[in-house]
Amino acid sequence: MIGDVTEIAGLAEVATAHHLFLIDQFGVLHDGRDAYPGAIAALQSLKAAGKVSIILSNSGKRAGPNAERLLRLGFPPGSFSHVVSSGEVNWHAIHDGRLGAPFKRGARVYLVGKPGDDYQLDGLDLVLVPRADEADLILILGTGAPDVALIEYQGLLAPAARAGLPAVCANPDRHMLSAQGLVPGPGAIAEVYQQLGGQVHFIGKPHAGIYDFALGLMPDVPPARVLAIGDSVEHDIAGAARMGLPSALIRGGILAGFDGRALAGLYAEHRARATYVLDRLVW
Repeated sequence: MIGDVTEIAGLAEVATAHHLFLIDQFGVLHDGRDAYPGAIAALQSLKAAGKVSIILSNSGKRAGPNAERLLRLGFPPGSFSHVVSSGEVNWHAIHDGRLGAPFKRGARVYLVGKPGDDYQLDGLDLVLVPRADEADLILILGTGAPDVALIEYQGLLAPAARAGLPAVCANPDRHMLSAQGLVPGPGAIAEVYQQLGGQVHFIGKPHAGIYDFALGLMPDVPPARVLAIGDSVEHDIAGAARMGLPSALIRGGILAGFDGRALAGLYAEHRARATYVLDRLVW
């Protein structure tokens, strides 16, 4: 035990206590290029044990592209039940008008994301504009880091903040794994916009909306029988705590190299503590 956090070697030790597993993607299942050792077998073992796995990701892309990436990385079809991404929740929120004006179909949008990626916004009739001050709202779905620095985003977004345009950030991650190591994530860009005086609505972990969407797929599973798994105290563990869910922290991904003392500091900072901790996702 570390404090009141139980160290486990793999999911087999806790599988009987839980039925629904909400599993983070980046830093838990893969690094964007390769599946982590043991991760594919862990999902297959959960399925063989009659468990339900939902991949719960702070990705600005919709569920379909995220599922396709997992298949390309070697995760077999059927090894996970659903993919719920913050991009998927964002799409439905705009489509259904749940965010109110001006977050509605047909709006003029300034899109912040990876250059060349349209983030599957088809079906919303949005009009993408080249300058932030020409928009009705800002969508922060991804990042051009490390090629685009935060100071550049400050300049790009300042006119929109002065105009009082609201923003949605559909990926609250402030740090992201890349081939160059950790780089600023969309959540960091959203923070820049807030510092400029802009208002931001966040969709994704640790905020409730993405959990409500995922849990709505399995409404008969009580919270105690859910296990949320991730590598971020700020997002995965804090989000689970807000929802009253048990959680397991992967001591890898963005936390690689953190010792017990550093983890304790994160627990204190985010007022959330994992139920279990393990080095990587294995059975």
